[in-house]
Amino acid sequence: MILYTSMPQELIYPQDNQEFNKQMTVDIEGGQLLLEEISPTEYRVVRLMSSDPMLFLNENYSPGKMIQLSPKLT
Repeated sequence: MILYTSMPQELIYPQDNQEFNKQMTVDIEGGQLLLEEISPTEYRVVRLMSSDPMLFLNENYSPGKMIQLSPKLT
């Protein structure tokens, strides 16, 4: 089977459910951010998903950038 997608293989076939559960997608204007939970209020940007090339120039969306969010509700 061939799977054509822009999503990384780790999201489709996670190697460890615990690692996959730490990730979340957040909508931003013009795209989405894939974030990894570091602590209940701190997240690291893993990936920017957008077709707007200007968003990739925004330092706030660069991979590795740490951002503060309120704790996620489960």
